[in-house]
Amino acid sequence: MAGHFGRHLLHPDKEVEKFSEFRENLIKHYKWNLKSASFAVLFLAAIPIGLSYVGYKYQSVNMVAAKRSEPIHNQINNWVPRS
Repeated sequence: MAGHFGRHLLHPDKEVEKFSEFRENLIKHYKWNLKSASFAVLFLAAIPIGLSYVGYKYQSVNMVAAKRSEPIHNQINNWVPRS
């Protein structure tokens, strides 16, 4: 069953081969322009800086420990930490 002798059933498509050759050698055909530079600035600078700003601005919004006025072991008398 493993040996296939004779003609192959799949024939290479010229357009698919052309596309794969282009994708393999994309760096040879790439040129910087205003659109590609703007995408690079957007994804490499603007989005990370924006997410960092939002993260630092709202990092203490949901911190339960920061909202406590006294330690938890004083509120519950029989609380013992696990060893």
